[in-house]
Amino acid sequence: MSEAILVLLILLVVMLMIGVPVGFAIGGATMISMFYCSDLNMVVNAQYCYSGIFSFTVMAIPFFMLAGSIMSTGGIAKRIVAFASALIDFVTGSLGCVSMLACMFFGALSGSGMATTSAIGGMMIPEMKERGYDPSYAATLVCFGGTVGPIIPPSLSFVLYGATTKTSVPDLFKAGILPGIFIGLAFLAVNIVVCKRTGTDLREKNSEDLSLGRFWLNRLKRLWISVKEGFWALLSPAIILGGIYSGIFTPTEAAAVSVVYSIVVSLFVYRDMDWKALYKTFVSAAVLNGVTSFLLGYSTVFSTFMTFEQVPQMITRFLTTVSDNPVVVLLLINVILLAIGCFLDTVPAIIIMAPMLLPTLQMFNINPIHFGVVMAVNLAFGLCTPPYGCNLFVGAAVAKIKMESMFKWIIPFFIVSIILLLILTYVPAISLVFV
Repeated sequence: MSEAILVLLILLVVMLMIGVPVGFAIGGATMISMFYCSDLNMVVNAQYCYSGIFSFTVMAIPFFMLAGSIMSTGGIAKRIVAFASALIDFVTGSLGCVSMLACMFFGALSGSGMATTSAIGGMMIPEMKERGYDPSYAATLVCFGGTVGPIIPPSLSFVLYGATTKTSVPDLFKAGILPGIFIGLAFLAVNIVVCKRTGTDLREKNSEDLSLGRFWLNRLKRLWISVKEGFWALLSPAIILGGIYSGIFTPTEAAAVSVVYSIVVSLFVYRDMDWKALYKTFVSAAVLNGVTSFLLGYSTVFSTFMTFEQVPQMITRFLTTVSDNPVVVLLLINVILLAIGCFLDTVPAIIIMAPMLLPTLQMFNINPIHFGVVMAVNLAFGLCTPPYGCNLFVGAAVAKIKMESMFKWIIPFFIVSIILLLILTYVPAISLVFV
């Protein structure tokens, strides 16, 4: 390893350990290493910061963020929860199942794990606490539900991966459909098992006393009412994804359409949002986008500096030295990504690691679309792993609990997550069936 990379990694770790914000840690470590340990002109920093965010594809990120914020405050998320409740509130752990299903639906609108955790958690965690759920379990459940957001299309992770590796974003969206549903249903099953074992939110007996025909008739009536009341909310993913897959507009244009659609529905159809609330939503989304753009810019500089220092080639040489078997190589890459996900947010992790791992994928003939799904899933689970689990911070804040109290509930979900990750890694057909 070169002196520059050694200094870079040491500085980055030290800065993160002393609490320097991630964007400043990445930028500071890169600039110091570049200035003292390389012959590169420092103007490169500004050039690649600019090029990292000056991209038509990357423009989808702030639009999807804004759309997610509007949906969470404008009544769309509330109607999605009502629809999910009509679908599945008759099983053991019904409120938890509704939360998970609502996360899946909302993830298909916002594309963001943190937005999903915040929107659904804000509505469902208080309800689950009233129903007798342990507050730390309720928060953990919604946090893992939020991991589905970066996988079910449209997905910010796929937009970033596609932009950095020149992979088709619509194809990545198609590849994320089945894995996202697969993961959401698996977590839903975990909730049912946990609720049975803890005696929480057990299935009501009066629903069992009804005749089967009467039960399903009532269920269909409720479902019809929820569809009718939430029609405009449920139409949103059809417009966004239908437009992308039919070629009517690009993912970035779809993100802009989702913003306009959300504003129109929230202001004029549901009328759950006024102009003052819309202004506050724009301001909060602008602040969030500022943080993300700063991260994105300096993550690009970091990645470029690593490329100049031939780190991608070092990684490829190391992995080929360890094994020439793609099965072993994929396992090693998953371990590396899981470790990175514990300390870095999804945005810098994808920007930094995707270009560096690309030569390895090419050498082992690993499909870049399939690997994009594996990477997105891996780093999405990182949102729920301490010490840097963004979803955990959001969930703990919404539930008004200490994050440490969630750790015991993370274990069953994390074990299932690892099993799901291995299945998706070694069964590429799940990801590529629609591509």
